[in-house]
Amino acid sequence: MGIFLLDKIFIYLLYMRKLLTILLIFFTTTTYSQCVSNQSFTLTPPGPYQPGDVVIVDYTLGAFNGININWIHAFQINLGVGWTNLVPLLTPGNPIGSTGNWLWDVQHTYPGGFNFGPGWRFENAGTAGWGTSSNGPFTMSFQVTVGPTCTPDNLNISMEVFDDCTTGGWANGNCCNDPAFQIYNGTVQVVTPTTSNINHY
Repeated sequence: MGIFLLDKIFIYLLYMRKLLTILLIFFTTTTYSQCVSNQSFTLTPPGPYQPGDVVIVDYTLGAFNGININWIHAFQINLGVGWTNLVPLLTPGNPIGSTGNWLWDVQHTYPGGFNFGPGWRFENAGTAGWGTSSNGPFTMSFQVTVGPTCTPDNLNISMEVFDDCTTGGWANGNCCNDPAFQIYNGTVQVVTPTTSNINHY
């Protein structure tokens, strides 16, 4: 009788272990949606920066693996207030992706109300509102200039990647929820003017 009871308890514990494992896998895949990987950048010149400096930013997203068949839709550039004169230089590619084009926008509001910009957004030629099925890599570049200032203004640069679930074009469960990728974190190096001594005669 005692051995039979121990066997039942053992089987029950095995069952609970399997159930907990399944629940853990379920919650891990549905609540944590990391879709971007292998991000990199170069800054030319590397910084720190003073007013008037012109900087070229090269950014690469090595791979995009959307969840729930979400496709990559937009790259948004976030700039601190110390930057000015944002100019696109190299548009992202679309290796083995959907038919369409990457468009540069300073600001764009998607039909669902999602505000985007500045940056590149993909316009799918087949289905409006969808991104591209490409998994990358995506390389792009832009130029910015440090504005005139006498204060140590914010010069942060980051890149955000949005899928067509986030922008409202595709609804099939959870969207990708990737944090902004930090490219530069700093402030304007203010140059204090030097003056010569004034002699009064």
